[in-house]
Amino acid sequence: MVTLKFSTISNKQLAIPHILLCALILFQNSPCWTQEIGADNFNTYCAVCHTIGGGRVIGPDLAGVHQRHSNDWLIEFIQSSQSLINSGDLEAIKIFNEYNGLIMPDSFLSENQIQSVLDYIATYNSTLTENSNPISEINENKNPAPTPEQISLGQNLFQGTERFSEDGAACNSCHDVKNDAVIGGGILAKDLTTVFSRMGKAGVEAVLGQAPYPVMQAAYENYPLTEQEITALIAFLQDADSKGVLKQPRDYGLGLLASGVVGGLIIFALCGLLWRGRGKGSVNQAIYDRQVKSK
Repeated sequence: MVTLKFSTISNKQLAIPHILLCALILFQNSPCWTQEIGADNFNTYCAVCHTIGGGRVIGPDLAGVHQRHSNDWLIEFIQSSQSLINSGDLEAIKIFNEYNGLIMPDSFLSENQIQSVLDYIATYNSTLTENSNPISEINENKNPAPTPEQISLGQNLFQGTERFSEDGAACNSCHDVKNDAVIGGGILAKDLTTVFSRMGKAGVEAVLGQAPYPVMQAAYENYPLTEQEITALIAFLQDADSKGVLKQPRDYGLGLLASGVVGGLIIFALCGLLWRGRGKGSVNQAIYDRQVKSK
């Protein structure tokens, strides 16, 4: 005969999981937890272009941003700055013009994640005001002239004649630079001829080191650039920027189409001259003509 034994669970044992669950929920909603999430999101998605009290890099310094704009406006701008600009918002247009038409990419963060970043910025701002002095903006005039070797390496890396050490995609797959020394590039992303003037050395270096744009993130997530490659690309872009006004645009339009048509006609004419003695009928044309005549 088999005897079944049932173990009873005490009320204390049942209460333990509930206590742990409540503690986890309370911890997740605590300011400490929220600040940690906000700091992580800021450092992952925002720190490439922005600082908090560290001066302007690519985008504006976010110190005191809550005093300049409302929380709702900030969320809307972060979600899609271009939509806000297109709607005619004066503040968004002012920022857009101040930063030379540089578009902040639409965020794929949820509203809660954006709010955690804003909460972190607000807390960091209060700490910055109490305990530290503001850091002066980066002096973009202290950019040493690139060496010819750096420019040459950057040029080769940009157009893919020399591969990146981690086998990342060549820059001109998506970008173009008006420079007679390199072949024409793609149009998926922005023209980089004047990127050095728009963003400065610190901005270009930040983007190359940790791309804030989704397509670029996907392209280089597993194929990061080395410091030497970043330095060389910056040197090439700085040189291209300084010489951009001297270069001819590559948008040849109808001229390119017309030259292609004329060139094609010339080639066809030459082919006709070279093979003018070729047979003009079928191989069995003479046999066919003889048979027809015999009838």
